[in-house]
Amino acid sequence: MAVTRAMNLMSARGVIIPAALTFAGVLWWAGRGISVAPELPESTASSGAAPVAALESLGSTGREHGSVDETLPAGSDLEDTSETSFQDYVSGKYRFLFKGSGLSPEVIAALGKTLLERERIAVAINTARQSSDPWAKEAIPRQEAELEALDRKVGTLLPPGDLAAFDVLKDSDVEQFQLDDFAGGASNVAPVSEADKKAILYTKLVYRQRFRQVLADSRFMREDHDAAERKLAFADVRRALEASRDSYLQEVRQYLYDDEQFALLRNYETTEFNDELEKLRRMAYGE
Repeated sequence: MAVTRAMNLMSARGVIIPAALTFAGVLWWAGRGISVAPELPESTASSGAAPVAALESLGSTGREHGSVDETLPAGSDLEDTSETSFQDYVSGKYRFLFKGSGLSPEVIAALGKTLLERERIAVAINTARQSSDPWAKEAIPRQEAELEALDRKVGTLLPPGDLAAFDVLKDSDVEQFQLDDFAGGASNVAPVSEADKKAILYTKLVYRQRFRQVLADSRFMREDHDAAERKLAFADVRRALEASRDSYLQEVRQYLYDDEQFALLRNYETTEFNDELEKLRRMAYGE
């Protein structure tokens, strides 16, 4: 569904597709590496619905939106189309993080450069994980160390209030595509504002992160599980996925005052949920 469309769109734009967007035997939200995403602050990651204040703290709360072009340094010397596409991809991925951040041009330029380097390494790691080349796999530990160093560097450049937002955005490729896919479909019926897009995305990422933790703890992806163990794990993962979807929709309802808009979102997410659940089931039963 939306994941397949994301793969096609990113390929057409010359952007190397991360492992998170493939289904080569790995579920898309579990295919972002061995480790799960970093924990959110306790105020956000606690049980129950994420408080509005906690969500607003993600991504420079209270600041006015600016231009997406602020996120990355000017690329006047970028004549290669694929490079320009990659820069646009990174700029779009972090658009909510840097819009109207109030940071100095020097800091914005440093952040843009660091994020470009970070995403190049992330793509290289994901590519190596899918490769059959032993030399490529041997480079992964070094690349992971470089990625961690770049994440720390981003942390030194960002305001403290934006660190949690960066943690969830850095693994949000699929969710961001789904958001734009939904908003595009709803534009002629119930247009979604940028503020609503931001609220939808961050709310979804909070609950998706919790689901990924359950998925990791269930060991559903372990290759050494036999068929019976995987089927048992699937039952737990299915319940977690359902809870993630239901809690996310319940939480995001307060941001969408338009009933038709929310109905469209609920229908969209239900379709995506059913599609991903079927892929999980096939993995569990070896189909």
